[in-house]
Amino acid sequence: MEIRSFTEQAAPKISEGRTIQGYGAVFNQESRIQYDKEKKGAFIEIIESGAITEELIRSCDIKALAEHNKQRLLARSNHGVGSLALCVDDYGMGYKFDSPNTQEGDSAIEMINRGDIFGSSFAYWTDEAKNVSYQKKGGLLIRRVHKIDLLFDVSLVSDPAYFGTDVTVRGIENIELSLLKADTQYMEQINNLRKLI
Repeated sequence: MEIRSFTEQAAPKISEGRTIQGYGAVFNQESRIQYDKEKKGAFIEIIESGAITEELIRSCDIKALAEHNKQRLLARSNHGVGSLALCVDDYGMGYKFDSPNTQEGDSAIEMINRGDIFGSSFAYWTDEAKNVSYQKKGGLLIRRVHKIDLLFDVSLVSDPAYFGTDVTVRGIENIELSLLKADTQYMEQINNLRKLI
C-alpha cells in the first residue's frame, strides 16, 4: 500500500455546515521528493490522468480517515455506495462527505478551520511491473503511475506530499551543500529524507 498527499486546490474545505470536500489525488502534478525504503532511492511521482477511474471507485471499499488512521473513520464508500462521495474529473479524484457528529468529526472540522490540517491524501496499490514507468530528469528519478489497481482510503492530513505544479525539485546527488544551505525549502526536504533512512 502506498500513500500520497496533496494541498492547494486539493486541500480539504468546509462548506454547508459540516460538509468536507477536497481532492484525495491530483493528476499530472509533480510530488515533493519521495523516498523508497526498499529501493533506497529518491524519486518524484506523477499520477497520470486515467490512473483512477469511476469504475475503480465502484470496485473498492474506500474509507475517509483522519491521518490514514483506521480508528479515525469519517465516512465510507463501499463499492460506490455510502456516506463518502467520490468522483473523477480532469483535476483528480474528488471527495465529499458530511463530517459525522462524533469526536473525530468535530476534531476534523476544528483542525481544518484552524489550518492545522491543510492536505488531502489517498492510499493505493498498483502492480509496479505493469502500471508504473521511470525516467531520469535533472538527476532525479521520475515515477509515473499510469494505472491504480486498488484504492484504500482518502484522508485529511497535516503533512501533504504534493504542493502543486509550481514546486520544482532538484536531484539530491547533483546539489552541492552550499546551494542546499541557501535554499531552506530543499534543505527541509533533504532532512526529512534523511530521517527515513
